[in-house]
Parts: sequence; C-alpha cells; structure tokens
Amino acid sequence: MNIYRPSEGCGCRCGDSCWPKPGPGCPPDPCCRPDPCCPPGPCCIPGPTGPRGPAGPTGPQGIQGVQGIEGPTGATGATGPSGATGATGPSGATGPTGPTGSSGATGPTGPTGPSGATGPTGPTGPSGTTGPTGPTGPTGPTGPTGPSGPTGPTGPTGPTGSDGTDGAAATVKVGTVTTGDPGTQAAVVNSGTDQNAILDFTIPQGESQPVQLLSSYSTAPQSGTSGAPLLFDKNSSTYGSAISHTDGSGTFTIQQPGVYMASFNGAMSPDSQASFPLNIGVSLSQGGSTVPGAASQHTFQNSSETATVAFTSPVTVSSAPATVQVIGSGGPYVYGTTSLTLNRLGDIPSTDA
Repeated sequence: MNIYRPSEGCGCRCGDSCWPKPGPGCPPDPCCRPDPCCPPGPCCIPGPTGPRGPAGPTGPQGIQGVQGIEGPTGATGATGPSGATGATGPSGATGPTGPTGSSGATGPTGPTGPSGATGPTGPTGPSGTTGPTGPTGPTGPTGPTGPSGPTGPTGPTGPTGSDGTDGAAATVKVGTVTTGDPGTQAAVVNSGTDQNAILDFTIPQGESQPVQLLSSYSTAPQSGTSGAPLLFDKNSSTYGSAISHTDGSGTFTIQQPGVYMASFNGAMSPDSQASFPLNIGVSLSQGGSTVPGAASQHTFQNSSETATVAFTSPVTVSSAPATVQVIGSGGPYVYGTTSLTLNRLGDIPSTDA
C-alpha cells in the first residue's frame, strides 16, 4: 500500500479536523485532511513503494456483520453470449401413466403389406351333388400323327406246318393269235380249263404313220467361224414335207409342230493358225436359242489332231415354221464329213394324257 509522509516540516494527525498548526517554522497547510486513510492532498507527496513484507499469519475470522439494507435493483445488463451446452443429465424416473385421451381422426390407409405365408390346407369338405350333364361339344380337329414308335423285337419263329398234299400239275398253252383292227383293245381269252389253260390272244394292228425325215451331209473340209452355223452341201434323204433344207445352207426349216429327233456327227480339227490348248464345240440352236443337251466339244493340244463330235437330242417344236442350225464355237477350226438328220417322232403329247 502507499505510505504517505507529510511534506518536510509539515504533518497531519489522524482525528484532527484539519492541520492548521504547522510544525515549528512551517506555514499553515489547509490541504491536509483529517484522516490519513484518505487520499492525500496536494501537500502530501507519496514516497517510493517499499518492498513487500512477508505475509503475516491469517487472523481469526471476524463475526458476520449486520446485513445491510438491500439497494435498488440496477439496470439489466446486456445479455452475454450463450455458454456451451452442458452434458445431458441422467433421465428421471418415469412418471405415472396419464389418462387415455380421446381418439384422434382416422389417418389415411397405409400401403398393403406383403402377403403372409400360405396357411395349412383345411380339411376337404363333403362332395357336392353332381350337376346335370351339359350338351356334348363339337369334336375338335384331329391332332397331327405322332412319330412312329420303335420297332418291337421279332417274335419267335412259329412251328413248321405240315406238308400239304401234292396238287395236280397245271398246263398253259398258247392258242390262237388274231390281229385286231387298229384302235381296238387287246384281249386274252382262256379257251381251255383252269387246270389246262389255252390262251387265245387278239392284238390290234398299230396305226401306220407317214415317215417325216430329212438327212443332209457335207464331205469337203470347210473353215469355220465361232458363232456361225455349219453348212451342209447336200440332202441325202427327204421324206414328207415337215422338214426342208436348201443345199449348201446351214438353216433347216420345220414346217409342222411336233417332237423331233436331231442327230449330228462330224470331224473337226484346229486351223493352222490356232494356239493351244484349243476348245472347239458344236451345239444345236432352235430359233436362236441353244437346245438343252444337244451339244458336243473337244479340247485340242496340237494342230495335227482330228476329233469326232456328235450329239443326239429330242427337239420340241410348239409352233411352225421354226428354224434349227448347228453352231460352231471356239476356233479357228476346220470341219468336214458332217451329217445332220431330223426325224419327226409324232405330235406333242397332251398334258391330260
């Protein structure tokens, strides 16, 4: 604490109302206060603070003073910041259950829960009375045939039967053979017995057909050009008017519809200017189109080879007049000793036949 000392030559004493009485030779000091425990006046100059002395022993507790009069309530101070939330205290004991309140309004229906497990099957009830039989429905369509079942095992061989009695030997002889009229049915009549048959035959005479044929040939070697018809110098045989050909021409004209047989034969060889291997062939053309199956060819390896080419094929002519030709291919080539025969076989069979 501060220790005040009076100014030099001055002083104050506790209990005085004032210190007008200065010391010997000092002027009066009106600033001295009567209580040295009060702050000093300007005439008292504080000295330097001395060192703290050791704490003295604690004195005995004084008696409690009389409670003073409660002063007026001061103004409410500003709210301080909220402190941190304290730890939750232990739960108190559960209080007694209150009375049941009135039922609230029914809430909306919740979603359907999952189906529970199927309960055990109940006992079978008694059979009901049989109802009247309804009318028979129509027969459904026959289903498809099922696959064949596997073949069963072969059964055991049965016992051998006894030999039968020998029958009388039968005979069959040819009796008369008679030629019937054209167009009539053939017939066989047994003029004998079942044991000794004699068969008499009646065979109708066939209808004669006029020959319709043309055959042409060429002997001298001739040079051929690929895609051009072979030329035939002469006609050797001509029967009827169904087929015509001019000597030295490569075109044959068919004047009558029907089925024809075409037969070709000839010798062919490479030209001296050819390169090898060389493929040479011939085919029958009807109205500019190749007749299927009416063709022949040969592959030559050198200029000294000579080969025979030939074909025989039926030709159907549905409308007349029609033209046919033997066309050569490949080349260059030489052909000779050739012949072509066209023979009318008959009318085109009806599809109803």
